[in-house]
Amino acid sequence: MLDKLNQAEFEIASKLVFDGMSMAKKSMEQILQSPISIVKVDYSHDVKEALPKYNGAKDETVHLVKTELMGELKGTSHLIFNEDEVDKIYRACLPASIIESDSPESKMMKMGFLTEVDNMMAAAVITEFSNFLGLEIYGMVPSLHVMHDHEVNQFLEEDTRDFDSLIRFKANFKGLELDISPDFIWVFHEEFMNKIKDLV
Repeated sequence: MLDKLNQAEFEIASKLVFDGMSMAKKSMEQILQSPISIVKVDYSHDVKEALPKYNGAKDETVHLVKTELMGELKGTSHLIFNEDEVDKIYRACLPASIIESDSPESKMMKMGFLTEVDNMMAAAVITEFSNFLGLEIYGMVPSLHVMHDHEVNQFLEEDTRDFDSLIRFKANFKGLELDISPDFIWVFHEEFMNKIKDLV
C-alpha cells in the first residue's frame, strides 16, 4: 500500500494521482465542450478507507465502469457514479429525446455513453502513468456494471483481492454543465510501488 512509501515517495505518488486527474479533467472538457475545474482531489490508500462507503441506506442504483490495465503494469480502474451523477452527465451531454426514452436503443446509447466517458478518463490517467513511470500500459475495453449501492463494496473487494496496491481518488468536477464527484479507484500489483521507489 502507499503507507509503505516514505514522504518523498508519497509526494511522487500524490503528484502522479493529481496529474492523472488533471488529464481526466481535460477529457471531460472535450466531452462537454465546456471548461470545468477540479475543485478538490481526495485520495486514500488505507484499505479501510480506500473502498467507498456504500451502505445501502439510499437504496440507489450505482453505475460502475471497470477498465483492466494491461502491459508492463497490471491493474484495474473502477469509475463509480451514483444515480444523481449519471443523470447530470446524461442531461449535460445527450439530447432530451434519448434521455427521456426507455426504448432498448436509448438505454444502449446511454450505457454506451457512460463507458465512453470512462474510456476517455481512464485513458487519460493511463497515459499519464505510462509517461511518468516509463512503462508500456494500455487499457482494455471498459465494462459497465449496474448494481444496487449495497452491492458495490462486495464487488470491489472481490475484484481487488489479488492486487497489492489500492488507491482511491475522488475529484470534484465543477462547471456550468456539470458538477459531479465520482469515485475513481485504482488497484495495482506491487510493481507500481517498486516503480515509485525507483524514481526517488
